[in-house]
Amino acid sequence: MIDNDNAQREYYLTDIVRHLAKVVDTQGTAKFRTRTVPIDNPEWIQGFNSPDELLAIQDYVRRKKLAPAEAGVASGKPHLKPNQYCSVSQWINKIERDKPALRAWLRNIYGQHAELHEEKRKDLISVLACYGKRFGFQEKVCIVRAPGRVNLMGRHVDHQGGCTNVLAIDRETIAVAGIRADNNIAAVNTEPRKFKPVRFNISELIGQFTWTDWANFVNSDWVKNMLRTTAGDWGNYIKAPVLRLQHQYKDIKIRGLNLAVTGNVPIAAGLSSSSTIVVATLQAAIALNNLELTSRQLIDLCGQGEWFVGSRGGAGDHAAIYLGQRGKITRVGYLPFRVEKSVDAPQDYQVIIADSHVKAAKSGQARDMFNARVASYHLGLAVLKSAFGGSRLKNRLEYVRDLDPQRLGCTTSDVYRLLLQVPQFMSRKDLKKILSSEHKELMEAGFASHSDPGFYKVRGVLLFGAAEVIRSRICLDYLEAGQIEQFGNLMKISHDGDRVSRPDHKGNYRPVEDYCDDRRFEELITDLASEDPDRVLKAQLHMQPGSYACSTPQIDQMVDIACSIPGVAGAQIAGAGLGGCIMILSRKDAVYAVIETLISRYYKPNRLKPAVIPCITVEGAGLAQF
Repeated sequence: MIDNDNAQREYYLTDIVRHLAKVVDTQGTAKFRTRTVPIDNPEWIQGFNSPDELLAIQDYVRRKKLAPAEAGVASGKPHLKPNQYCSVSQWINKIERDKPALRAWLRNIYGQHAELHEEKRKDLISVLACYGKRFGFQEKVCIVRAPGRVNLMGRHVDHQGGCTNVLAIDRETIAVAGIRADNNIAAVNTEPRKFKPVRFNISELIGQFTWTDWANFVNSDWVKNMLRTTAGDWGNYIKAPVLRLQHQYKDIKIRGLNLAVTGNVPIAAGLSSSSTIVVATLQAAIALNNLELTSRQLIDLCGQGEWFVGSRGGAGDHAAIYLGQRGKITRVGYLPFRVEKSVDAPQDYQVIIADSHVKAAKSGQARDMFNARVASYHLGLAVLKSAFGGSRLKNRLEYVRDLDPQRLGCTTSDVYRLLLQVPQFMSRKDLKKILSSEHKELMEAGFASHSDPGFYKVRGVLLFGAAEVIRSRICLDYLEAGQIEQFGNLMKISHDGDRVSRPDHKGNYRPVEDYCDDRRFEELITDLASEDPDRVLKAQLHMQPGSYACSTPQIDQMVDIACSIPGVAGAQIAGAGLGGCIMILSRKDAVYAVIETLISRYYKPNRLKPAVIPCITVEGAGLAQF
């Protein structure tokens, strides 16, 4: 009796009840009796018409199958040690009584720095008190810290198979987190005027997308509209990892969190302040939901989660935050993810961070420019492969890191000849003409992430990426060999790849040209064949800056000032660019001169508050244990 006479052209089994009630015998008496049946558990009859409803059923069925000891994921009882998980009052008592376990933990994380230890004690008590006032001092919580990061070499290439060379610094985000019985997230900050309380329901947001593809969700109109209305909201960096985690575990209903957060990583300064929130939130959610992830899985989820806020970078920042080691510089490789080596930071040198006070916002025009550069990588490779049809070379160019003489089994001159096959500048119309229908999805995905820039600096971006991949691979060899000046020279070359301006004869900073035309590449090929040692060295691939162009005139000026100071090995922009900080590698006996020179030549003339931070390397992110 049921039919599909409806807009969806679907058959509904629930129509049977209506039809049965209508069936009568010859006397007009109802032939069937319908009645309601009370049940003990509403989960027995739940239906599913959306992903969040399907998740609820899968979570229920999974928990029914689990042994009692395994059911902790859904029980709201985290499997953490007493020194990792106790009441807010107990944590505060441990800190105020300055127990040996606390002192040992501080030394292990931050080294022998008494003033820094006292600062961290105050930060911990402040954020614990914030949580207690909002959610209760008797609530059991864990504490997660996530430090800011510095990537000394390997910018813009983690998502192209390159390496990052990272260290974690003493500026960090600290989160106090407790588990909830529902799947709501509630977050407060120790600076409520700057960061308003956050509250959302995981299931409500999950119901907005299908389970099949995270990329489709973050590219959806719904997410774009939401981000437009909440631009700059710190809560988006809490939503990002929680939603990505729920997407990863399709048969587990992730429980919600209460969070209190504090932090002193400069915002929009290129030190990954937003990524520290992502890492801290994800670690808290994993620990309190009794989930187990490898380091690689956690880092990948952080990187992909941050796509939610609109950026399309890799997981390099999150790897640095999570994998940092006190007193060490660590080289991390990507695609596949791997920790390659760690070396001691040079004892006679110190990394200094100086803030330009130009905010590197990840929204609006800045995000469009950043995503356009990432798209240039993918589109440029597609153009390059299309030029070689069905040749073997085409199949060997998967990422920008493959534009390497060693990987291709060719000469450096051959790589330059390959890049000459890619136009220096290309519009979207040009790209559509060259790329075939097999690249339609690639173009649509790339174009969807940003507004039309007019033209893409395809060749310059590819050259920067290919050279930076090699720089990121060889730079630690210089440090191990004590060749600090050579390392510093790589920093300068790398920054030139991001440079957007240079001083004229009067000292005024003017836009730089894109030096990636045909003539430049022909000169490089000639120099390699010259047999002049100096010309051959300068023509090597890792010595080429390329043209990524994500700096600012202010940052270019700061880098030039820093590099003019005796004792400074090198300097370059920190982070993804478009504002933020510079990082300086300076001899320790020159740190004072660096600070004073930047104040006199940059901050005072521009009427800016001095913001120069000599960095202490610390341990990477993790749960507090004391």
